[in-house]
Amino acid sequence: MILLPTPPVPDLARVPGESVAEAERWLIDYYNQDGAPFNYRRGTRSVRAAYKGLHNIIQLKAACEEERTPAGKASNRDVVGLAAPIAFDRNTQVFDLTPRRFRFGHDLSAAYRIPFFFVENGIIHVYYLQPRKGAGLEYDELCMVATIAKTYLLDTEFFGEKCDIEFVDVSAPEKGADRILRSYKLSDMKLWSERRLADRLTLLSEALEGVSKGGKVEQRRRNYRRPEPDMPLFD
Repeated sequence: MILLPTPPVPDLARVPGESVAEAERWLIDYYNQDGAPFNYRRGTRSVRAAYKGLHNIIQLKAACEEERTPAGKASNRDVVGLAAPIAFDRNTQVFDLTPRRFRFGHDLSAAYRIPFFFVENGIIHVYYLQPRKGAGLEYDELCMVATIAKTYLLDTEFFGEKCDIEFVDVSAPEKGADRILRSYKLSDMKLWSERRLADRLTLLSEALEGVSKGGKVEQRRRNYRRPEPDMPLFD
């Protein structure tokens, strides 16, 4: 049995298939693929800064220059250029919850990938950014993420309060196309039923257990990124 990191919630939503065997095949490829040469953490933090009141796109993009690779710099700048201006000319107050993860199955936990919450006009919003140009979430997959965020964060932590979501997707609609900006509120989402979500999480937990025991995932040293202290629900 190999101890494998549980994919974060958005990647759990990407797992295809209606059977455990189908999900296992996708997860085996997921674990065996090489990691990306860069990530979108700097760009995500810049977008967070925009919601905290820094409405200067030049300064927000400048933070992306700390990326090591040219591709990382350019991709993070592109994300910031599309996502950050949504916060401009708005009065939003950013806040965080204490660190926690989404727990499901038999002692499994996944990162939420939620960089922050914010309050606007007395309404509490959970914010999610889809920064990857490729491998973005389909609408129904995004609805699964929204259902988890609403059920396990908003409804649990802020019961009785006015709440909403702000999900921002800056992926490309198809391979070779440019990124486009799409944003969603709770009213735009078709949330999953409690039964559908429970059945899906059961399938995923069985698939993850099968993959860890199946011997088809390469045994290699895996990089575990240190959690971001300023984004406690991200990792």
